[in-house]
This record gives sequence, structure tokens and C-alpha cells, in this order.
Amino acid sequence: MAYGDLSIEGTAEDSRISWKPGTLILVEDVPTTSLASLPPHSYTTLRSRTDDPGDSIRREAFTLLGTRYRSDIPPVPADAFPADPQREASRVLRHVPTEYPALTGAAEVFVDHEGAVLTIRRYGCNGRGTQYDLPMTAERAELVDRMHHEFAASTTAYASLGAGPEAASQLSLTAWSPLALRSLLPLMRVVDADDATVLKLRSPDLWRSEGWEVAPSPNSHTDLRDASPERAWRAAEAAALAAAGISASRAYELRDLGFSTVQSAISEHALRPTEAARTARELIRASETPVPKEVGTALAAAQRHEPEVADTWQHEYRRSCGPEGWGLWAKLTRHTFTLGDGRTSTLWDVANGWWAIGEEGEEAQTCCIVVDEHAARSLWRSTCRELQKLTDQLQRDTCS
Repeated sequence: MAYGDLSIEGTAEDSRISWKPGTLILVEDVPTTSLASLPPHSYTTLRSRTDDPGDSIRREAFTLLGTRYRSDIPPVPADAFPADPQREASRVLRHVPTEYPALTGAAEVFVDHEGAVLTIRRYGCNGRGTQYDLPMTAERAELVDRMHHEFAASTTAYASLGAGPEAASQLSLTAWSPLALRSLLPLMRVVDADDATVLKLRSPDLWRSEGWEVAPSPNSHTDLRDASPERAWRAAEAAALAAAGISASRAYELRDLGFSTVQSAISEHALRPTEAARTARELIRASETPVPKEVGTALAAAQRHEPEVADTWQHEYRRSCGPEGWGLWAKLTRHTFTLGDGRTSTLWDVANGWWAIGEEGEEAQTCCIVVDEHAARSLWRSTCRELQKLTDQLQRDTCS
């Protein structure tokens, strides 16, 4: 296939571009290391950048490790050999960062210090990739050290996550590495020295006791929300909210409602019921059995809600052809609510229902909220027995 003075030969996976002598070609995103083998008179450098501290490391990794540099994918190094799956299974591999924490790399690098081996995983298009091992050399060992320092410990690594130089200076010798801050982003962000001071002075146990699951680990992730630095509470703000008795889930509930300052969030917190309190109120309101008034009053101050299905029962009948049929079900759910003072209160929900599909679809359900576990489980067993009797009767009626 030819395009003017250029031609592409070979298959898609093993293509080669050639051109007629004298053709001028503009190529961008080329590492200078890839030009080393070309005659100096065969190319002219039009522009270059050296303001990225990590650029020289990426270019060196391109040459020594065979990792991608921007849009340029180099050949696998000549001394590469097939990756050993046993080495990965033995868990001796240690991750080597290939990019700043806020950016996504196009490869993964792992090192086996005892075996003096590097494992490289290169990502390709359409789910394709390449994995191979490399022997550790002096040059590669030095490069690995530089990659660890630049991409996982430098001021630039902190800055990629929004942390300024003062914050980086305070945190550089603590457990709050750039990778740890990256895992913290779903919960809070660090910008300046005040935020760094808060992280240093407050222990993870103190954070957790106030409803903020903070842990200085690069592998810890919370499920509260997506990591969005521009929307995250700053660490100093989070500390002020925690001191006011506002948990992380409540803080982001208020933020999503538009209360994005500490003062407005604290003021609104006192006026607006939490999602947990609203859930408790809805459960009590829907219950066919009365709930003690003092329980409802206490749950009006609930801060967190954790539902857990304790048991289920169901039976369905469907005709051999078509959607027609009927079903009965029951579910026992334990609802644990955390109050403002840290105490917990539990509601047991014994729910059951039915559905039927004929010419039209119908369904209904009921629930009974019980405070005592023994009483709840007793009600659960009796409910299941009654449903089983009803199932037997319906099956007889259906067969007849």
C-alpha cells in the first residue's frame, strides 16, 4: 500500500514503512535515544523538551527495558528471555513505578532482587501485550533506583497529585509517599503544609474512630467515590469536619448537595438528617410491627448504615413455556446504624412477599422491624414455615 512517497509493506503486526530517497518526513514524539543509530546528517531536530524531570528516565527505560516512550514502541531488548510464571507465583517480584502517580503508564515493571531479574509487561492495542524477563545489569539497577526516586518519592511526584513543595517536604520521610496519597484521593487530598501537618499529627486509628478510613498504604482504596482531586476535601478540612462529628460518608453526602465549605457543611449537618437517619425512619415507618419510640428517636442521629442479609428463602413456579408463574420469598436483614457518639443500634428486618405473572403482573411485600435478635430470628422461622405451607397449597392448586 502506498501513500505518496511512503509505502507500507507486510502485515499489520509486522509492517514496515519505507520511502523514496529525498522524501522529507516529520516525526513527532521521538526519544533522542532512538536517533543514536542514525547518521547525524540524516535528520534535523526541529524542537525538543527537557522541562519534564521524568523524561530522561522514560527515554532510558525505552532503551534499556524496551518500554514504550509516548507513541514509540521499541523492539524487545536483545537479551530478553521468556517470563517465568513461577517467579510471579512466588511473590518475590516488587513493583517498579514507570510513571508519576497521577498518570497512567503504558507498561509494568517488576524486579526480583534475589534472582537479579526484571519482568516487563508492555500493553498493546486490542488487549494484546508483551511480557518478558531481562537480566539485571548495573545500568538497569541504576535506572530502577532512579525510577523509584523520581516516580514514587520526588517533589514532582507529589506535585502530580496536587501537593505543593512545602507539603512534599513535610511528608517525604513519612509513610505518606506519593503512592499513599494517590490511594488517599478518594477520601481527601493534600495541597499545602497545613494538610501535611494534619496527616502527620492524626493517627489512622483516630481518623477511623471518627468515620474516616485513612491508612498510609499505597494499596488501600476506599469505595466512597471516584478519585477526583478537584472535588475531594482537603486533609485540613477533613480534620475539621471529623472534629465536628461528621464522618467521611456524611461529608461527601453534604458536598454532593452543594455544601462544599467546612462552615456550610457543619451548619447543614445539624439541620439535615443523614442518609442513614432517613433509611432508619423509612424502615420504621414501613414496619407492620411497632418499634419502640426511643429507638426511633436515637436513630434520628444515625451517621452510618450497614445492611447485611442474614438469611433468605424463596420458591418459584413457572410454566414450561412463557413467563407465566408465581413466586414467594422472604429475607432476613440486619441493619446496623452507627450513632453520633460511636454507639451502634441494630434493626432486624423480616420481609416477605409474592409475585404472580398471568395476563398481568402483580406483586406485594411486607416487612416487620424487630429490635431484639432472638425475637427476629423466631419471627423469621415462623414466617418461613407459613410460606412453605402456602407454597404446598399453591402447588396442589396449580397441579389440579
